[in-house]
Amino acid sequence: MRIVHLTYTLRGGAGTALRRHHLALRDQGIDSQVVVGEPVKGDSPHIHCLKDLVDVPDAKVRAFEALARRHQKRDGSGDLWASPESFGLKDTDLVRSADIFEVRQLHAGGHRPFFNFRALRAIAREKPVIWRLSDMWAFTGYCAYSLECERWRDGCGPCPQLTVEPEKAELRRPDRDNSAIMWEARRKAFKGVPFHMVFPSEWLLEKARVSLLDQAASFTHIPVGVDLNVFKRSASQANRARLGIPKQNFVIAAVLSNAKNHRKAFDLFAAVAGQLRERQRTSLVIIGNVGDLDGHPDFEGLQIVSPGFVGEEAEQAAILSTADAFLFPSRCDNSAQVLLESAASVLPTVCFDVGGNAEYVKEGETGRVIAPFDVVAMSAAIQAYRDDPKLAKAHGKAARRFMGENCSVSLQRQRFMQLYEQVLSGAAQ
Repeated sequence: MRIVHLTYTLRGGAGTALRRHHLALRDQGIDSQVVVGEPVKGDSPHIHCLKDLVDVPDAKVRAFEALARRHQKRDGSGDLWASPESFGLKDTDLVRSADIFEVRQLHAGGHRPFFNFRALRAIAREKPVIWRLSDMWAFTGYCAYSLECERWRDGCGPCPQLTVEPEKAELRRPDRDNSAIMWEARRKAFKGVPFHMVFPSEWLLEKARVSLLDQAASFTHIPVGVDLNVFKRSASQANRARLGIPKQNFVIAAVLSNAKNHRKAFDLFAAVAGQLRERQRTSLVIIGNVGDLDGHPDFEGLQIVSPGFVGEEAEQAAILSTADAFLFPSRCDNSAQVLLESAASVLPTVCFDVGGNAEYVKEGETGRVIAPFDVVAMSAAIQAYRDDPKLAKAHGKAARRFMGENCSVSLQRQRFMQLYEQVLSGAAQ
């Protein structure tokens, strides 16, 4: 069986999820191939750059790239002009030989659009198409997460992330709000296309059911898989010593992309930190580019360990193994990889009850799920783990057990293999 995946990148949460799945399939003898938008690093013969697969004259590529950049900056419609290679992908030997074409992340975040979503209809005429969503972008006119906005249900615009609340915008903001037009463009492009939709959370699945994707051929929930051989509790004290963390300190780990991302909520993280007691014996280990926190009043008296962006999974696991608890203040997430990685690392997690969080953190069993956005209650929940180490360890062990029973890479592979067989036999619903 040959599965051809399409995604912008193999980095970040969505990219990591695909990379793990791709490798798991290949380990089982499945011919998994990946088409990416950004330049390919390394020499894997199974990962292909879109531009290298489809031969389009350079002049045409440059012209469309210029149009895409101009329209993306002007009104966010760059996807409609992006990538003339998109329409030739279906005719490549790679895709012609595929049994299933699987779509992952189509939007490129803050980068220029890399694939024209209107090309999916032609591919779906030739091959079964599975589309595994990582966020809401496929059924909104602009955003990846709508937060409090519900306009995606029946036509976007005016978009609050582009007008009255620009500080909440996570994707690159155009000069004017064209979200209603882009929502309609997606509706027309996807109407009647027999996508087999896959979702890492029931939360996202239920939203898609009442969105412009409501005519999809099937809707399937498949939890994210985490590598339990990499993310585990090991050499905790040795890693603390390596990072300069005192043995007796209570250590709280967090992963924050940067201090400006409204959804990832550095401001809420800081507010929680400001409530912490026994500050001289508390360490915050922050993975991500949050900048220099010296002089920040909410972090005064706390030991801050900030290794910055960490790309290697083994190093991420080593850093997580130093912690006693994991803090996840995000305002909305579908199925954040860090929730699974912290749980696999035998850490209790404290998060808000938003998005798909409560599907991966079981309240009172593997962590605490706090009402949005009560930073006092979140801080108290973290403090409770400090005051009761036995509770923290019990929840951490339960979290690891939950990952093993529900979210291993091998289970994810089995669930996808079952879906592949159902799609090919016509039984997927």
